[in-house]
Amino acid sequence: MANQEQPDWSSLPLDLLPLIGQRSRDAVTGVAAFRSVCRAWRAAVGPAPRLLLLRASSEPDQHVLVFPLSRGWSVVVDARDASCHLSHLATGATAALPKLTVVRDGSGGTRHIEYEHRPDAGTAIYSNDMFFYNTYLDFADCLRFAVHVPPGAPAAAGMTVMMYHMMQGRAGMLFCRPGEEAWAKVGKPAPAIGPGFFDFAYHDGKMFGLESNGVMAVYDAVTLDVLNLVQPPPATPNLVNKMYHSVAEFEEFNYVHLVALPSKLVLVRTSVKSSRPVAFSIFELGSAPGGLAWLKAMDAGNHDMFIDGYHTTYRESGANCGTRIYYVHDEHWSVIPSTTAAYCYSMHDNKLECVYRSSEDSRELSTKPSWFVP
Repeated sequence: MANQEQPDWSSLPLDLLPLIGQRSRDAVTGVAAFRSVCRAWRAAVGPAPRLLLLRASSEPDQHVLVFPLSRGWSVVVDARDASCHLSHLATGATAALPKLTVVRDGSGGTRHIEYEHRPDAGTAIYSNDMFFYNTYLDFADCLRFAVHVPPGAPAAAGMTVMMYHMMQGRAGMLFCRPGEEAWAKVGKPAPAIGPGFFDFAYHDGKMFGLESNGVMAVYDAVTLDVLNLVQPPPATPNLVNKMYHSVAEFEEFNYVHLVALPSKLVLVRTSVKSSRPVAFSIFELGSAPGGLAWLKAMDAGNHDMFIDGYHTTYRESGANCGTRIYYVHDEHWSVIPSTTAAYCYSMHDNKLECVYRSSEDSRELSTKPSWFVP
């Protein structure tokens, strides 16, 4: 048996390679290993998603913060002056965005939020007479972005970027289009339904803002009128998020994330117990007798979703294997998180697997924000 000739795996029929590649354990470690065999295998499955692990530093020159969005785009923020721009990972294309601190008010004018970079105090940022961020990580914790990219749009044409940072106070959701000079405010419903938004999405000509209490506001993207308020998904106790809540008092709790797929808007619920994810559920926005509601779904189709406590992105899966969820979990409320772990959950197989974990003694900084980039 030892002298038996080994098969030539590189000579497999090319039409079988994509199917085999997509079933190679998972879309991160499995596809990466599959791609390393040879050029033909690498071309068969395309690029593997990467786990982006941003490390913040106290050194003054480490001032660039990167926030990956959908379809290869990222928002790049310069922590020294809050300037930012869009950047495309694959093509190198860029597009200008307003500074995070420049906001258009209701009268058509602009206001400039106070912002001061203090490298002499570590990497501290002082803003708006009330917020002091001891590190870039603290500052990044309070930033949320989402983007609408029209199908087939060249470069950044037609894009809409949504943003919120706690330094804007109760301004609610802000948005702009590349090249504009200020962020515009999307008003909140009256009366206020919570302290602020923590997740956004754009889908089918509407903007969606998820409030800290789980209620979602639906806006017309043109008129900015409030169209609906959608209640949290059923049976979701101890709903928390990483911008406003501490989970220290909870042994079990839930995170929720919006995902704007091409044909539908879904919500992914991550249930956490003893600091580990234990279950994932998917809800689709649909019509119910009382109006719009989150309806439980078996899965979201053939998509790989990449989620952490801050942002979500996705890619279409080439294999007919249903929805897979890649989730990055960190100990957000520790001064120095002990571990950062990434999990893969298959809705089809009901299988949860840890695909990455930092060593407990490495004192690796939390990625904040960090997630898989397809």
